[in-house]
Amino acid sequence: KRKADEQKNGRRKAEKRQRKSNEKRSFKLFSADPPANVKYTIYKGLRHADPYFFDYISTAKGRWLQRGLLEVYTTEFLAYSKEYYKAAIESGRITVNNKKAALDYKLKNGDKVKHSVHRHEPPISSTEIVKACETDEVLIVSKPSSMPMHPCGRYRHNSLIYILGKEFPNGIYMVHRLDRLTSGLVLFGKTAKVASYLSKMIRKKNVLKTYLARVRGEFPKTENGFRNKIVGTDSKENEKCSQKSESGSRSKFVESVPCENENLTVVVKAPISCVDKRIGIQICGERAVKFAEEVKESRQGKKELSREKFEQVLKESETHFQLVSYDGSTSLVKCSPRTGRTHQIRVHLEWLGFPIANDPCYGGRLYESNALPAFGGLTGPPKESEVKVPVELEKLIFNKDPLCDECKTDSYFSNPRRSCSHIWLHALEYKSADWVYSVPKPRWAKEDFDSATALAKPLEHDPQHMLRR
Repeated sequence: KRKADEQKNGRRKAEKRQRKSNEKRSFKLFSADPPANVKYTIYKGLRHADPYFFDYISTAKGRWLQRGLLEVYTTEFLAYSKEYYKAAIESGRITVNNKKAALDYKLKNGDKVKHSVHRHEPPISSTEIVKACETDEVLIVSKPSSMPMHPCGRYRHNSLIYILGKEFPNGIYMVHRLDRLTSGLVLFGKTAKVASYLSKMIRKKNVLKTYLARVRGEFPKTENGFRNKIVGTDSKENEKCSQKSESGSRSKFVESVPCENENLTVVVKAPISCVDKRIGIQICGERAVKFAEEVKESRQGKKELSREKFEQVLKESETHFQLVSYDGSTSLVKCSPRTGRTHQIRVHLEWLGFPIANDPCYGGRLYESNALPAFGGLTGPPKESEVKVPVELEKLIFNKDPLCDECKTDSYFSNPRRSCSHIWLHALEYKSADWVYSVPKPRWAKEDFDSATALAKPLEHDPQHMLRR
């Protein structure tokens, strides 16, 4: 009975959070920062948002208390260097309770910390946002890769909801989210009531979601392949997978389901844990269980974790996978997530030993074909003729800020850090008993796509840097 009561209270709290979230996701957030305030420049296939000043305001978190102001910024906010944060605090760009503070100021409970920055948002793909369907109640679009759903991290105006805000100034409401690097179907409600109804359908698993992914190696389509490649010894294609050592314990969380006249369905029910909330690294399976137990043990002598809190550390998840085709290098796989955890499909595929081939965060690699060019469209160290700022981008650095490293022209063109523009994961269809919405397949999911050529030029990369961006 107590467990049932806990679950009921948990559902009520989740619904309350969802209602508040829907309100926040509406375009009411544009009252102080409307989309019309920032303009875009399209250059060499990239969308650049003009630089602007923006205030980040935070209330001191529990883990910040009694820690120095400079220490908190250099360890909690990784977007800038320690030298920058030191100069920002000394010049008053970073304040506490609207007052200038010392570098070693000890943060207290209730302190309001403000950071005024000159924001240069990373460029994103200029690929058009395709409208798949629009009615008086809903809007369905196909989101391009590299575009975040909403303001997060270094992105604000270069986000889907802000870009659409220019066309829908009266507001639309988010129903669900996709990862920044994932492309495909996004569902919006024209009113808060419709968005809340659709969100509730998804939470209650009344909507069947279908994704496409292109993974490394030959995904199993028979029972023998399932036993050899997933439950038993890993194949050569999967030896580089970071979680290959778990092959012996996969049978606890995975099963095969034969399908008549179709390839085998692989069902993964592996719990997921987030091991680093700052950059969003997820793990699953036995590693996630061990991590959750370590978290629980670390609280010995403190207030014991409630069942609800423990379930927030170790989240149940389920995804169904089925081979569509194999081209000799990569497999096109149909993915049906039955829960909606962060990076769920990506981490489940890595755990199986078949990571998305060009996903540099979860077992794949960064390649020339999916590397976002450096600022200005450059793809490598600059030539002498490229050091001069292009006419099209002059306005982006016209109003320079003395504390802003990115306002220095050289930082745009020297030592470019590669970032990922897209991965081969696409939301294809959302289906309920009453409606079906779908968007077109991406180029990499078509029969004539040459994955071997796309994977021909691997690049060095830092997975944690990819996640932070």
